[in-house]
Amino acid sequence: MRSSIVLLLCSLAGILGGAALIGTWALGLALIFDSLCTGVFALLRDDRRAEPSVYQVPTLREVLERARAS
Repeated sequence: MRSSIVLLLCSLAGILGGAALIGTWALGLALIFDSLCTGVFALLRDDRRAEPSVYQVPTLREVLERARAS
């Protein structure tokens, strides 16, 4: 596993454990906070870009030129 994911899970356990010791209202707030942080983490980690395809779609001009040449 990646260390950032392990640290995120340890943080989640610590926050929820501490909130459970305080009370149920704190546990609810901690769940909301952790959900928001996990969502932001997931959005920031989504760094996959659309890679250019190997094959390029020919334009109409290229298709017509190829047809005239053959």
